[in-house]
Amino acid sequence: MKDKLILMLALVSILALAGSGLAQVKMGLQDYYTATADGKSPEQNLEDNVMPLLRVFGYYSGGGLYHTAKTHGMLGFDVGIRAIAIKVGDDLKTGWTGSVGQSGGPLGDQDYIALPMIQASLGLPLNLEATARFFSYPIGEAADGTKDNFTLAGIGLKYGLVQNMLFPRVMIMGSYHKLMVPEEFDFADVSTFSMDLVVSKGIPMVATFYGGVGFDNTTMKVEFDLPGGTTFGEEYKTGAMFRGVVGVKFDFIPMMYLNVDYNFGKNQGIVAGLGLSFL
Repeated sequence: MKDKLILMLALVSILALAGSGLAQVKMGLQDYYTATADGKSPEQNLEDNVMPLLRVFGYYSGGGLYHTAKTHGMLGFDVGIRAIAIKVGDDLKTGWTGSVGQSGGPLGDQDYIALPMIQASLGLPLNLEATARFFSYPIGEAADGTKDNFTLAGIGLKYGLVQNMLFPRVMIMGSYHKLMVPEEFDFADVSTFSMDLVVSKGIPMVATFYGGVGFDNTTMKVEFDLPGGTTFGEEYKTGAMFRGVVGVKFDFIPMMYLNVDYNFGKNQGIVAGLGLSFL
């Protein structure tokens, strides 16, 4: 009874954390292609407003990819949900300065953004493990006609460098995420490539402590029509954005786990997960 209560509370907490999504994010990026009172060109003002949005997408794509450096055995699996939250600090609100009227930047006045993710992994031979993840979520504002679902799909491959239980386990991982965007939005293509190095040490049937370092590299293509029949097109990149992770996974029910970790670097936030793991 106690374990079921803990499970229910964990699930409710994770879903509550993921209750603040991107529904209020402003996707009419063409609105920011305008000169500002402080002398910014339309191109510079647009870039200042696009980059915070691009960092959020990159953070979300690279978050919650792991909760241990242990790879699953052949046909072992892990399936669960993740709530990935990013803190929208002042450095992500710089695009507000000089943007359109009093509307603020694309991230609005939110202090944090959290979204859910479904994730599954399958053990392969040779200390390899494949991971897939997915979500579809409404984004934008209905008032300006840019509210619709966007879909993120990702794949990853893990390799266990050190898998001896007597020592801390070590794993490397590469992943790729693609964001599918409805046609009415002003950007056509968003993708993130991430690389991570993970170390973990577990206390059997109790908890696993893990940490990792990695980089998320996100690219966005922005495209929209300008007055006069011309088209604006530009590709924006974050470069390699450093991410550090420290976290703990609790094995409070056989085959089930709850994990939480803190992500730090250029972006900060937390990830909470609940799942089923075998082998």
